[in-house]
Amino acid sequence: MGIRKPVNLPSTQFPSRKAAKDWVRDAIKDHCDLEESVTDPLHIAVLFDLLDRDDDATEKVGAGVAEFFIRLTSRGQGHIRYVKRDARGIWIRRVDGSEDDWSYTSAVDQEGIKSDVKDALRAVINDERLAFRESAFSAGGVHCARTGVLIGSLQDAEVRYERPSWAQLTEGFAEDQGGWENIALTAGDGQTQISGSLADANQLQAWKSYWHENARPVIVAKLGR
Repeated sequence: MGIRKPVNLPSTQFPSRKAAKDWVRDAIKDHCDLEESVTDPLHIAVLFDLLDRDDDATEKVGAGVAEFFIRLTSRGQGHIRYVKRDARGIWIRRVDGSEDDWSYTSAVDQEGIKSDVKDALRAVINDERLAFRESAFSAGGVHCARTGVLIGSLQDAEVRYERPSWAQLTEGFAEDQGGWENIALTAGDGQTQISGSLADANQLQAWKSYWHENARPVIVAKLGR
């Protein structure tokens, strides 16, 4: 029996990759009508988190994601011969009006150096993330950046990234470092999704500086499952 690998997202956690795929399929892909936009806040959050994991996230995000919606997979480029005519997929509509199909199952399955580095980068700036959230609440009432609703308490809020998205932010840092393979980690062998840290102290500081200079974090309401 293979090792069951959990999928831990900022929005929610799944005990295994199969559980994550089944949830997205049943709650979103097969639940919505064709051409219907995904509107449930938790569903949107999960899809954005999965998109962040995708190796092709920067290309898929493009000018920015306006919404996710359901469409026949066969309408995508190069898929007609390989899927059933009635097969559904989750698609991306960007802020510039362009559309693209997207494989959430591939995003769930992501592993390897890029996935490990992304997890480590997220762990490294955890203190900065928490400080940003605390600073926002200490300044007064905080409204969700996506819904405009007043967030009741710090514990009900989480930090997200917009323009650049988390995927674009980490991709930019990796390019500055000469590629994902040039970012060495202290832990994380790809067997489970456990965040390591950056092995090189100078590179770790470079990432923190890059985050401060380029990240555009926002506060959003935390969603329950």
